[in-house]
Amino acid sequence: MEKEKFKWVGLILIIMFFVGGNFVVRADDKDENEDKEYQQKDDNNSVESNNDASVNLAQTTTTTKSVETVILKDSDGDGILDKDDAHPTVAEIYIVKDDDRNGIVDSFEK
Repeated sequence: MEKEKFKWVGLILIIMFFVGGNFVVRADDKDENEDKEYQQKDDNNSVESNNDASVNLAQTTTTTKSVETVILKDSDGDGILDKDDAHPTVAEIYIVKDDDRNGIVDSFEK
């Protein structure tokens, strides 16, 4: 019986600790909010006392971003764009020069 009573008292103390801690935290938050409001009112009063009329200015900025997609063609797939390629339908690796017509590419005969 004594152990059960001790368990219940411990459980009640733990619950009271959490509930009481929650109230303390909320009270601190309210104090901070009241301090901020008081400071804002004090700032407004000082501005109004310096100037007969207070003016609140709001600065807004607008930004725009545009994206343009450009598709460039490379019909033969050799890595040279068609606009810069002398032979846009044939890859440059297949074009060889054999002026003497002996079947050996001139670049390998040197």
